Amino acid sequence: MAALDPGGIERDHCLHHPREAADLAFVFGNRIAVPEMAAAAASLFLEGLVPRLLVSGGATPGGPGTEADAIAAAIVTRGVPREALLLERRATHTGENVTLSLPILAEAGLLNSGKIVCVGLFCTGRRYAMTLHRHWPAPEKRCLPVEYGPVRRGAWHLHPEARARVLGEVAKVPAYLAAGFIAPWPSASAPTK
Repeated sequence: MAALDPGGIERDHCLHHPREAADLAFVFGNRIAVPEMAAAAASLFLEGLVPRLLVSGGATPGGPGTEADAIAAAIVTRGVPREALLLERRATHTGENVTLSLPILAEAGLLNSGKIVCVGLFCTGRRYAMTLHRHWPAPEKRCLPVEYGPVRRGAWHLHPEARARVLGEVAKVPAYLAAGFIAPWPSASAPTK
């Protein structure tokens, strides 16, 4: 069995790009880290780095309503105007987050975006970007990871639950590539189209 390389996994899968201006933040829904997701997404808008936020996520176990509505409500409480948000409320997995959001982005005139920021769970950044790249290859993609509980940069491998989650995400990438769910996308050292 190969030795675990936490630094390599963080570099290649738990992407964290510098904060910079973009046309849109694409917020991948979940129920695990709603306050943390909202804080990360809201900060991009409030710092003037993005003018719009698309929040995607349907009804899933773990709470009432949709993931998109839960995260959006928390974003608004942080001072982001409701008009800055676009919501996709049907997605049940990452592929649907993207495919069901594309018509919403088209209607809002955002499909010609040059740069987008993927906002999502710390351990899933590469897969988010690769899913976006599969269905919407044109924009340049950056990732803003959201840490939650013990799933934190530099420490996740010390906690059994966090370690299992991160390694589970790493294991998905080859299978998802083979199935065509995601498309090859550059590593953190070359975060371009």
